Amino acid sequence: MNDKDIIETIINNFILISKIPRPSHHEEKISNFLMQWAKKEGLKPIQDSVNNIMINIPPTKGMENKPLGILQAHMDMVVAVEDNKIFNPITDSITVIRNNKEKTLTADGTSLGADDGIGIAIIMAIIQSKIAHGPLRVIITVDEEDSMVGASNVNKSWLEDASYLINIDNEASDEVLVSTASAVTVTINKKITYIAPTGNRALRIELSNLLGGHSGTEIDKGRLNGIIGLANFLKRLDEDNINYELASFIGGNASNAIPTKANAIIVIDNNNKRKIENKLTIYCNELNKQYKNIENTIKYKTKEINSIPKVITNKEKNNMIKYITEVINGVYTWSHKIKGLVESSSNLGIINLYNDLSITSLVRSSSKKEEKELLNTIVSLASTYGFSANTTKSGEAWEYDPNSKLLSLAKEIYKKQNGQDIKVSALHAGIECGTFKKANPNLDMISVGPDLKEAHTINETLYINTMPRIWHLIEEIIEKYNK
Repeated sequence: MNDKDIIETIINNFILISKIPRPSHHEEKISNFLMQWAKKEGLKPIQDSVNNIMINIPPTKGMENKPLGILQAHMDMVVAVEDNKIFNPITDSITVIRNNKEKTLTADGTSLGADDGIGIAIIMAIIQSKIAHGPLRVIITVDEEDSMVGASNVNKSWLEDASYLINIDNEASDEVLVSTASAVTVTINKKITYIAPTGNRALRIELSNLLGGHSGTEIDKGRLNGIIGLANFLKRLDEDNINYELASFIGGNASNAIPTKANAIIVIDNNNKRKIENKLTIYCNELNKQYKNIENTIKYKTKEINSIPKVITNKEKNNMIKYITEVINGVYTWSHKIKGLVESSSNLGIINLYNDLSITSLVRSSSKKEEKELLNTIVSLASTYGFSANTTKSGEAWEYDPNSKLLSLAKEIYKKQNGQDIKVSALHAGIECGTFKKANPNLDMISVGPDLKEAHTINETLYINTMPRIWHLIEEIIEKYNK
């Protein structure tokens, strides 16, 4: 196919995918769609118990003896929604906006879901194109964005007979990804005691309009975490001896996304309302000065609540605020091996104080030592303030292999096709390659993809003209790869 046909085929596939709601943990519809689509293409797809899809693609005649290769993507997406937009991620479709002048795809008031819908769309287009290749297998997994349930449950037989795997989940068309970090979710829980308040007014406070972003790729950008930003304001009220009682605190929607907003309901004395509103105005003006070259204008608002809710005890409030404002958040260590690469970090992604308390952070690291140290520090802090902590590993580190035959071939082909060297990169985020490598240590892997900016945010943008570059690279790899 020529580049124009490649673009149109991929975009048509992507629009089909975007019509199907597919937030993490709700991939049943997209999984069933892919099953039916593959059957219509004359293939025999397999759907496992967690809704992963595997499809074997027969080799081109005369290429039966080539090594088995895998094309891999994930079907779930992180759904970010514009403030005040009514959108149900479980039932509503993503509306794709194509800008032919800018040559981009974006979404109407939500994240686009090109992470990793575009990987699926490219794989579908490759199947439709009938390009020459050896034995080929497609694996499309569920729940990559949260706990990697899909990758962790992939049948080992799907991986162990393969020689190489091309993951289509990278976000820069001029680079090949060869290493990623592990991911460990830390969940803090506490049974909360609610009591009758002493105050006589209830006030809802919200901090919003933050950039947010992916907690791996944007963790080093210095962006404000909405949860921590609001907790620091509440801490300031305590420091200024302005009494308030806490009824609720909610922020963030995914452990791997930097929170764009947070809100709290507090109960106060009647004469403290104006003081608090004035303090909030001063505080947000300070934030806007502090983050002038990093964030857009940080917004805030207050609203009086008619009914007076029950509140948590003062001790529990203080312990929660101390934990949020003291826990490690952001970059923890930088790599000594790869210049400019974050080695370990933590992102406080979700808080839900409503009935009981739950706080979730995502720890990433390409170093087992730093991962252990960071986890121990967080768990210890939680214990200090009377919280229980559970850790769940959702992705293994994928270490760089300098002897990768697949990487060598990709570099050779890219230079021939584009007249320049492809960048070899490592990422401080987790993709499924590390989990696959644990299942099959001999599997040769790379990750590639078209240009994608601001994934996991309402500003997510896919650059259309970079799709053929990835197509041609994959096309020639699967034709030429040999043992």
